[in-house]
Amino acid sequence: MSITIEGPTFYDQEDENIFFECLYSLPSFKEVKGHGVELTIEFTGEPEEEAIVKLLVICRRWGINISPLNLYKSRFSPENFLWKNSIPLKNT
Repeated sequence: MSITIEGPTFYDQEDENIFFECLYSLPSFKEVKGHGVELTIEFTGEPEEEAIVKLLVICRRWGINISPLNLYKSRFSPENFLWKNSIPLKNT
């Protein structure tokens, strides 16, 4: 199973490293492939709820459109405020 998201803009090498470390730590993560501005994240099977919630956080933190995750919205944590709201920036 795979999910394709738009890749973020990185501010420096450390920012990019942290982003990919977050992807690599997703449950059932297999690999990630870049195609132009898109990243396809491959999982060993159907992504678990924990993987989708963590990917939602990653997308919100790096300002990535979450529409590729909408398929999972009704199944996993529909009450999670991050489906409708980005991560507040006031503490950064």
